[in-house]
Amino acid sequence: MSADWARGIWDRKGIASRILWLLLLPLSFLYGLGARVRNLLYSLDWLHPKGLPRPVVSIGNLTVGGTGKTPTTLWLADQLERRGYRVAILSRGYKRSEKQCVILEPRGENGHFFSEAEELRAAGDEPVMMARVFGHRVGVGAVRYEVGAQMLRDGEVDVFILDDGFQHRRLKRDLDLLLLGLDWEGWLIPAGPFREPRRSLNRADLCLVTGARERWEKLLRGRPAETIFSGALEPRALVGLEAGRWKEYPLTILGRNKVLAVAGIADPGPFYHVIDEWEGEIVDTMQFPDHYNYSARDWQDINRAAREVDLIVTTEKDLVKLARFPFAREKLLALRVEMTVENGEALVQAVEKVIRGKQPEF
Repeated sequence: MSADWARGIWDRKGIASRILWLLLLPLSFLYGLGARVRNLLYSLDWLHPKGLPRPVVSIGNLTVGGTGKTPTTLWLADQLERRGYRVAILSRGYKRSEKQCVILEPRGENGHFFSEAEELRAAGDEPVMMARVFGHRVGVGAVRYEVGAQMLRDGEVDVFILDDGFQHRRLKRDLDLLLLGLDWEGWLIPAGPFREPRRSLNRADLCLVTGARERWEKLLRGRPAETIFSGALEPRALVGLEAGRWKEYPLTILGRNKVLAVAGIADPGPFYHVIDEWEGEIVDTMQFPDHYNYSARDWQDINRAAREVDLIVTTEKDLVKLARFPFAREKLLALRVEMTVENGEALVQAVEKVIRGKQPEF
């Protein structure tokens, strides 16, 4: 089910969408029952999460779609590394082909981009982006405890950041940071956007509201104010590859240029909006499924569609997959967005408190 189809069904606009939504309701009840039973078993301590000897900070959400989990992971990793902590990121690696754990070391000191198609298939696009573009150490695998243990055997780690980890309860975490986005009400999947009941937000230690702020503030009444933060994704620059190195370009070059927008993400709407906001003229769009693996045929189709445009603009996780194909010089660029957090210093201090409170066990 594509993101557009799913959103249309969840919004129940039109007779066909309402019928499909009704057909999906029994599946949502079954899914909800499973989620509630699973959470109850963990609450009763009948299911036991495994703990690592270093602190684990989980960043996750309650819904499918983009609330900014990966940008928040990158923001927090950067903040902690600036303070001298050795950070490792744990990721599932969505749609990867390799079953064994994969550990991606940061880019080399020369800054060259050296990701291959095999690495993308083995690790997934977002882990490769976090390691190769942003220079973080990333461990990828279905069982994040095993990945974290392997990373500790291979090198020193002061703190783990568990990307998209709120539902991955098999790994014990020392702090849960929950992102709350535009979807503030609705049914459980597949009849709605929620991955687990909304009351599960009570498990979170800290909440970062990235959308529907007024709605969430009402729902979060009663929580200590110091545990609630607000954030937003902000465009920073365009990036591209020049002679094997990453190069930044100002967003102003979008102005009055004809753009082909290419995106393989769940909701490309905000991506298109930023291009429009910076006066880029979107003459055509090519939309692919989230985490899409581009083929040579796709590359040919993109180049054909781009004959009459000045720029091909995509996302950073799409860029790491398209970079292996030849494009005209400085024509393929990616939009770089960053998470900005109001009173972010207080959030980082809360994380640091957890790190200092967990002494190494070996």
